[in-house]
Amino acid sequence: MLRNDLDIKFLREDPEKLLIRYQPIIRMIVKNLAFQGYLPKRDINDLIQDVNRKLIERLPRIRDQYNYKSQFRTYFSVIIRNFCLEEFRKVRFVAEPQSEIYEQTAAETSTDQLVIRQEYERLHRALRMFGRERPAVWIVLRCFADLPVTPDEFSGYDLDPGADIRIQLATQVNDTIQLQKREKMEVLSAVFNHLDRKPRTADALRKWSSSRLDELVILMNGKPPRSAYTVEILYILIEKAEFLENND
Repeated sequence: MLRNDLDIKFLREDPEKLLIRYQPIIRMIVKNLAFQGYLPKRDINDLIQDVNRKLIERLPRIRDQYNYKSQFRTYFSVIIRNFCLEEFRKVRFVAEPQSEIYEQTAAETSTDQLVIRQEYERLHRALRMFGRERPAVWIVLRCFADLPVTPDEFSGYDLDPGADIRIQLATQVNDTIQLQKREKMEVLSAVFNHLDRKPRTADALRKWSSSRLDELVILMNGKPPRSAYTVEILYILIEKAEFLENND
């Protein structure tokens, strides 16, 4: 079943599954607005929950108003952005699009998309500089960005834990989405201790991960700096790049 057909099926038959399916996009839009200065950065998780509550209330109306002539994802993404701005009474309110412009609405221009893809490839080249530590750095980066990991991302270790264990480890990490960083560290510490076959405290992991992510930012910015990356901007880059990949 095509992505748009599945969206419409959930819209008609199971709105709760539709919202679950769109959580990564909701999170990405809220984060983007926060880092653009429209929303307070410190309240991102609360903002996401507020948007979810508004969407639950409005889904019957959204279902009735959707004209089925354009991609539902485009239409729904604009509505999510509107709810963010409407909820927090910002001046730059984006009106709900008319049907004739749904097809023209996109998160980025074609030039923006090319830059995002190029930067995402550059990020993965930078990650290769960490050698054997690359899988752990990538898992930490995704975990802190509240992005899911897959079992395959636990296969770059000297001692392969096996398919079943990789699934369990991925589930453990993915269950930390929306938890506080301290709680994430406790889970990641247990996961990496299993993979590395050696004990490491959550505090030791915190210091290691902070050091590695700082190094990754330096690699992305260059010496002398040619870019202005922060770890938070890397989170947004990953979300945007994977959003584009999923919509190709």
